[in-house]
Amino acid sequence: MSSFTQSLVTWAEFLELPERPDTGQRYELHDGEVVLVLPARPLHIKIQKRIERLLETLAGERGVVTTEFPYRPVQNLQYWYADVAYVPRADWDALPPDEYPVYAPPLVVEVLSPSNSPAKINRQRIVAMSAGTQEFWVVDADNRTVQVTGLSGTKVYATGAKIPLVIFDGGIPVDQIFER
Repeated sequence: MSSFTQSLVTWAEFLELPERPDTGQRYELHDGEVVLVLPARPLHIKIQKRIERLLETLAGERGVVTTEFPYRPVQNLQYWYADVAYVPRADWDALPPDEYPVYAPPLVVEVLSPSNSPAKINRQRIVAMSAGTQEFWVVDADNRTVQVTGLSGTKVYATGAKIPLVIFDGGIPVDQIFER
């Protein structure tokens, strides 16, 4: 991830940036700073897909689980992509087709990659949860752990543990996330 500019960029200015369809890179807006995000590596994509499938099984028809979900948690200076997100059906159906509403999904999952600094992940967690996210996961493939921050605190789940999901009345075994 590399910084695109040093001056603060507003939401309106961010919308004027050129698209990058041929490079696999995309822009995010972190505290008014435009950040160029590189394409994910194969392991990252595989973990995202596993989590998406596991969550879809629990969510059923209650909502949509998707990867690379763009969200704008506050009015200005923020625009992120969640590696995996859960969006309740009513929220999904209400999303406008051609606008970027101020919205933070109830569940955001971030799979660590080499470009993720602890400060970046922590800032994203704070911004998302301040905007209404109920659970924020940080998935660490190297250590085979999932750090879950909810409204009551943070807990790390490791191999052999099961991550409870209150919003679905179920859970996901950590081992299933890291299957090869």
